[in-house]
Amino acid sequence: MEKLEQQSTVKKASEAKWAGSRGDRRSHRTSGSRRVTKLHCPRCNHPFKPPIYQFLCDAGHLACSNCHGRLPKDKCYACGHDGAYRRNTTLEDVVGWHRVLCPNGAYGCQAYVPYHECGDHQRECPCAPCGCSEPGCSFVGSPLMLRDHIRDAHGWPVDKIHYGNPQDLCLPESQRRRLLVAEEDGRVFLVVACHEISLACLRANAAAGPQYTCRMWAMGKAAGAASALSVMMKMEVPSCRVPGKAAVVPLVVHRKMLHGASLEIHLSVRIEEVQA
Repeated sequence: MEKLEQQSTVKKASEAKWAGSRGDRRSHRTSGSRRVTKLHCPRCNHPFKPPIYQFLCDAGHLACSNCHGRLPKDKCYACGHDGAYRRNTTLEDVVGWHRVLCPNGAYGCQAYVPYHECGDHQRECPCAPCGCSEPGCSFVGSPLMLRDHIRDAHGWPVDKIHYGNPQDLCLPESQRRRLLVAEEDGRVFLVVACHEISLACLRANAAAGPQYTCRMWAMGKAAGAASALSVMMKMEVPSCRVPGKAAVVPLVVHRKMLHGASLEIHLSVRIEEVQA
């Protein structure tokens, strides 16, 4: 039985890394359907990650750690043979060796990650694509690619900001949209203002962090008023993958607070990164 188990282990590991034996570097970065199947648990079809368990039966049936925890330990789930499980360290080595290019490579991510960590990486990838909100425009790209696109193709002005420092903005009625780009990390924020002002971080993976807070205040002076009017709010910065589509609580600016013939909104914005 021990000999059969070892032969089965070697055979499965050999099949799992058939492409790597050619020494072709490109074969390390691609995943054909046959190869990928060998790296998935036959019980749940999730990618294998250490520890991997193999039953000591003639076929050497495999199970991931999650499935192994729910299976009888003295009988094979597939063929019903009596026996026991043991760790398949050979296949664990193959799984650790097999890396793939992030699917967001077209949007600028050059990370190669273990195959079984690809899903986790995608949920945190800073290059995960965002879409353009302009009518009829189908552009999709990373936040930085979208920043350049809506600046160049749609004429959105761009201002550089520093976290923790106020940024003064003058938003005329003819241009109520603005991009803010943080000097520290290149993060892109969107300001959209009509009579209500909203601010959001442009990214697809908000849960990956970091998180931000924002303080916004607008100043104005009504005709004949003795003192200036102001409105202010502090909020947690929401995220959106399409400009203008974030769920926000806006800052309301009364029309009597607008300035001059161009009906400018005088706005100050201070964004701070939340320290973990």
